[in-house]
Amino acid sequence: MRIIGPLLALLLATTGAAAQDGWGNLDALLLSSLSNTGSMEASYWLPDSPDPAAAQVAIGVAYVHIPGSAGSVSIGSGIFRKGAAGWQMAAPVTGLFGHEPRAHQFQNGQVQLLTTMLGPGEPRCCPTQEAMWRIDLTTGQAERIY
Repeated sequence: MRIIGPLLALLLATTGAAAQDGWGNLDALLLSSLSNTGSMEASYWLPDSPDPAAAQVAIGVAYVHIPGSAGSVSIGSGIFRKGAAGWQMAAPVTGLFGHEPRAHQFQNGQVQLLTTMLGPGEPRCCPTQEAMWRIDLTTGQAERIY
């Protein structure tokens, strides 16, 4: 019985990884496109469709440790498009800030998404303010809506 638990966990982990195979190696793509240090603390992939076969455009976000800092990260983000050779970065995103990008919606050549940022008087450790961003999918320029 003691061996069944670890075998079951291994089987479930393998099944989960296989379900993500349709996207390819996103870590390698984001590392090579968005990290200038060769490492990432966290990354996000925000596609226009949850189905890898249907997705055509995505926003990739990487948080990269700033060497020499005490845990600070920089944000790198880009617009990725799927072509015959797979996913490629089409343009960098400029002007985007915050953590935990989420609730993305693609429409009319733009994507809107939320991030969490520092509010007035908040300690750097604990941002709570929600920020809405609009990113132009042609230029990569991000504009804060609120």
